[in-house]
Amino acid sequence: MFSNVFFKTLYDMRKSLMWWAILMFLFSLYYMALFPSLQESSEDIQSYIDNLPDSMMALMGGEMDMTTVNGFLAAEAFSFFYPIFLLAFGIAYGTGLMGGEEESRTLEVLLATPIARWRVVLEKFAALVVFTAVVLLSIYLGFVAGALVSGVDEMSYGDVLAGTYNMLPLTLFFAALAQCLLAVRGGRGSATGIAAGLAAGTYLLHSMAEVAGIPEWLQRISPWYYYNGARAIVDGFSTGNVILLLALGAALVGVSLWGFQRRDLGV
Repeated sequence: MFSNVFFKTLYDMRKSLMWWAILMFLFSLYYMALFPSLQESSEDIQSYIDNLPDSMMALMGGEMDMTTVNGFLAAEAFSFFYPIFLLAFGIAYGTGLMGGEEESRTLEVLLATPIARWRVVLEKFAALVVFTAVVLLSIYLGFVAGALVSGVDEMSYGDVLAGTYNMLPLTLFFAALAQCLLAVRGGRGSATGIAAGLAAGTYLLHSMAEVAGIPEWLQRISPWYYYNGARAIVDGFSTGNVILLLALGAALVGVSLWGFQRRDLGV
């Protein structure tokens, strides 16, 4: 139907994209709709949070201010829940777009055509970038709809947009890592497991760094160090960190091109 791998991949993903967009929109609407009821007891909640142990605060993303919309979203959405959700999605699709076809033997049919291997890697990842950007847009629109429905008029739409799309570089980095592991060594299950393990391990390294006294040079090996989602919605995202994560993701895609070109697929 399509000679272009990019459009064919998007076409195949259309139903998944629709359901992901709907679900994330509804999640975001629900999150924002919770804020007015929590705001009534925000001082009590903030007092409870301020008395939590340092280790628990670190796992939750550090200091947070639940009395404001931005603080609420930073603590409840951008510090942990949404990034973890999106990383699971990015890693699963990072290995699934090629790994699924490899397991079902349709990849051999695709590669038997005049389409170059590098195009398969690059265009499938490009489709994943578009997929991720659309899902993030649905998250943002859910926050906006929730604010309008629940009468939250102090929400800064620009700050929330920055906080939402600040998750894009981190998601694409781990998606590229997952695709790279699959392209170089094969094995969808092992690539997914390794990428997920690295995502979890580097999160713990970053979140527990101050409590455990981990030196800053070691903290810098964690991609989460450059994400800092809890601050992006308050202070705006760091252009340098965004560029670095995107550059590292691009480098991993480059390794994917090299590895997939050389791996024996029986084609």
